[in-house]
Amino acid sequence: MEYFLRAFAKGVAWSTAALQTAQFIGKGPYMSRKVREWSKAYIQDHRNLPMSKSSREWSNSWIEDEDLKDELLVHLQSLGKYVTASAIIKRLAKPDVQHQYNLSKTVSLATAQRWMKTCGFRWTTAKNGQYVDGHK
Repeated sequence: MEYFLRAFAKGVAWSTAALQTAQFIGKGPYMSRKVREWSKAYIQDHRNLPMSKSSREWSNSWIEDEDLKDELLVHLQSLGKYVTASAIIKRLAKPDVQHQYNLSKTVSLATAQRWMKTCGFRWTTAKNGQYVDGHK
């Protein structure tokens, strides 16, 4: 956005400066429109800066919603000691859960696995032939 505004301040036309900025970062007309949109918002309110993709505020994970997180943890605990990431996928695919948390789709397997790791679950395999009470 800074590159765009500097070019515009030097006398380059608004649309041309936006397109040059988009091309500079290897993007096309869509990014040009977004740069113009972000710049207009910034000009109207100098506190309104777009966040970078690495910022946690750019896109928040659904698991950061404490109510949803609690719902999933209670659900996983109700399944017993053998839980899988697919249980999260199935739970989020239910229409009542999607409606309650304003979701439009479920999550991928990789996302469900990442969430489980975030929530403290770990992947293990059941060991056969071991006795808990010390007897052989």
